[in-house]
Amino acid sequence: MTSTGGLPKAWTAANSSAARSMKNQVASLARLHPVDRLLDLSVKEFGVLEALLRASPAFLSAEELLEQVWDEHADPFTNTVTVTIGRLRRKLGDSPVITTTPSVGYRIVGPTA
Repeated sequence: MTSTGGLPKAWTAANSSAARSMKNQVASLARLHPVDRLLDLSVKEFGVLEALLRASPAFLSAEELLEQVWDEHADPFTNTVTVTIGRLRRKLGDSPVITTTPSVGYRIVGPTA
């Protein structure tokens, strides 16, 4: 399989519009919530941020985030999502980028929300 930039050509072609959309959402989020430094995100923090951006403006429950970001062996009764969201919020700064609605879930607040 031929690759483009380290990614399989089929993956790149199939996801090019999704990648452009993600890039636009991240740029819009950065304009709304400017961060004056690079963010050092863990793989799981990045995965949560990516899942929330993809779902925007919809909410994602903790269970949906566990399914999308962690593997099938993740304990559904763990507070892993809550802890990861908390770390991500601290890294993103003071302005509320991720909101929580009890019994509903999490979502990104921004131009797409």
